Amino acid sequence: MRKTKFCEDCGKPSSCHIQTWLDGISGGLQPLFLPRKLKLFFNFLLDNIFIFFNLLSMQDNFTSSDIQLKSTCFIKEARKKGVRFKAFHGPFGYTNYFQAEINGKKYRFDGLPIADFTNKHRAQLVDNKGRTKRRLKEGGFPVAKGRVFWFWQKKKAIEFGMKEVKIPLVVKPRSGSGSRHVTTDIQNIQQLRSAIDRAIIYSPVFIVEKFISNAFVYRATVVDFDFIVCVKQVPANIVGDGISTIRELIDKKNKDPFRGRPNQKEFTLYKIVENEITRNLLAKRNYNYLSVPQKNETVWLQKNPFLKMGGGLVEVTSNVHPDNLLLFRNIVEFFGIKVVGIDFMCKDISVSWKNQKCAILELNSMPCIELHHFPSEGKPQNVAGALVKLFFKYYL
Repeated sequence: MRKTKFCEDCGKPSSCHIQTWLDGISGGLQPLFLPRKLKLFFNFLLDNIFIFFNLLSMQDNFTSSDIQLKSTCFIKEARKKGVRFKAFHGPFGYTNYFQAEINGKKYRFDGLPIADFTNKHRAQLVDNKGRTKRRLKEGGFPVAKGRVFWFWQKKKAIEFGMKEVKIPLVVKPRSGSGSRHVTTDIQNIQQLRSAIDRAIIYSPVFIVEKFISNAFVYRATVVDFDFIVCVKQVPANIVGDGISTIRELIDKKNKDPFRGRPNQKEFTLYKIVENEITRNLLAKRNYNYLSVPQKNETVWLQKNPFLKMGGGLVEVTSNVHPDNLLLFRNIVEFFGIKVVGIDFMCKDISVSWKNQKCAILELNSMPCIELHHFPSEGKPQNVAGALVKLFFKYYL
């Protein structure tokens, strides 16, 4: 039996890159797509055709390991209000497409009910990082300098990055989430070439932009314009207790029942990945795995705050500066969408964006609400509850 090859960046079968490439190509053709109502009609028709020929079925016995955690959070909260759910199941397992039923009425949604039919523009348009960057700049919002390139424009992209933007740089696919195939803090032309090759594996279109040093990535999620929560993403780390070795502290953290493996859908936090970066970070502090950090000393084990590398999530909603809350609300109103995730980079979220170097990195029309439900530090925020209110307000 042939063993499935998994991509180290995605945590998914490498064959999935065929689909991400097709999505990348079609993303550039968005204006040619059918109107929303007509598209919804054809999707509904195709679903019923597939069900009729037994290519799809709707099942209500799915578990949290079958679907994305964001959907699990919403469904769990909505069931408290009497909503019943079925998930679509196809030849390759469960899709992330659902049917909700209450008071005899049925509603279908993909991932989360984002009330896209109430928006002026399709919410999915913000998932195109290049288009969103241009619109953010037009709206006067802070963005990092950057440009979009196709895979055949590698030479032009390298010249743009090294001569116009200048290091440090970031390279990322134009679409996608979860930091897949993203390279940060690029310091030379060799790293830039490698980063472009890495992004092209995932998508035919990529972005080269300025990297903001000495800053953190914050994820703000906005529901129906007024509900705003925020978490800080931090690189994998351990905190000393003055007794345990670094090895012991890593092992203890990895045994946390809330940390799983990236291919497990029911987890938000994952086990710490140890690699050359980890060893280099320790060596810079004259540490090794047998060293004993001081009490309350933070020891960083990765440079990037990627969850797949064991990064953490710190709930910071109560610390967000009022100017920053207003910035998030203004962005959502500018795009006119009911639900959105905003990746914002700055040094300190408690300081106004007007008084520090910062940038809106990207928007996401299908936000990872689970980040707020399962932080590694701080009180969880019930984004799913806000989405249930939105569901009852706009769908029923």
